[in-house]
Amino acid sequence: MNNETSAAVTAEPVTPAAPERSSWIKVISTSLLASLIVALVILAFTWPTKTMEAKNLPVSIAGPEATVSQFEQSLKDRGIETFELKQASSREEAEQQIRQRETYGAIIFTEGAAPEVLTAPAANAAATQMLNGVATQLNAQIQQKALTAKTEALTQAVQAGGEQGAQAAAQLEQMKAQAEQASAMTVKATAVVPLSESDSSGTGLTIAAFPLVIGGILGGVLSLNLIKGTWRRFATATLYAVIAGALTALILSTWFGFIPGDFATLWAAFAATYLATASFMIGMGALLVPAAGLGLGVVVTMFIGNPISGASMPSAFLPGAWGQIGQMMVPGASSTLLRSIAYFPEAATSGQWLVLGSWIAFGLLAGVIGWALKERRTATVKA
Repeated sequence: MNNETSAAVTAEPVTPAAPERSSWIKVISTSLLASLIVALVILAFTWPTKTMEAKNLPVSIAGPEATVSQFEQSLKDRGIETFELKQASSREEAEQQIRQRETYGAIIFTEGAAPEVLTAPAANAAATQMLNGVATQLNAQIQQKALTAKTEALTQAVQAGGEQGAQAAAQLEQMKAQAEQASAMTVKATAVVPLSESDSSGTGLTIAAFPLVIGGILGGVLSLNLIKGTWRRFATATLYAVIAGALTALILSTWFGFIPGDFATLWAAFAATYLATASFMIGMGALLVPAAGLGLGVVVTMFIGNPISGASMPSAFLPGAWGQIGQMMVPGASSTLLRSIAYFPEAATSGQWLVLGSWIAFGLLAGVIGWALKERRTATVKA
């Protein structure tokens, strides 16, 4: 009897378990969340470009006081706010202001000669393009004055006639000479700080900014996911920054020539850039949870810091205080620091080093606090 029962039980077909399916509410909510994230990403990278205005660009100006005042007044009369003019006593001082990254270029007026526009292609391509446009406009104004002078001379000669003909003829010759002198004047645009031959368009330096952001995030992600222990994570990120910084300097400076400059200084700048982001992520991961460190690192560095870094456009063009805020974040400080090392050795860089160092220190401080709280909780549980 027992054998028959056992056989019957064995013969019964086994019903396969129904596959687990997500609810339609979860399908809809996941789709909406993913769409929202994509929209935020697009907004983060396009908003600065949309709200950016070509105004308040620091530019030096030098020349006779009357000529400079007339030029400034003409800008005000036309409602042009493109430039924030900074007075320079001479052409040499204007050049010094450019080399120290106080201004993006200069407009030089000289008595009896054509104006000159000084540019710094290594500082920013968009700013250089705008200053070249000023040179073109000044040329057009000179030519217009020359044409006006010729017209007035001919008109006076025709109207004079009779006894005043000889006098009018003399005036005509004089005004013609002045007109010809004005026509011969050509506004010259001089590149004070040109780009390197290996990156004559400046695209290499601009494109390199985004991989540096990814490099910092990568150091934080790998340290948080693959390494256990707060201090071992910091040690991993530091060793990664040193090695990756050296390789980055070899590729971008020695090999490609995109970023010229002292190799050791560039190495330190790349390493500090990587470590600043990675340290922030590890510190926040220790203070909160690793997932929070990962998320905050990506949001703060890639979605906030990178779009307002001023790597491609002057930070002065960003609305409100966003330009200054961008320079206090890792991507902005790194981009400015690398340009100064590469092309502006006379420019002060202590501010950028301080920003990167502050992010590293903040990460370490958060890590210490997180580690101490964890040790305290562990001791409480054991007790």
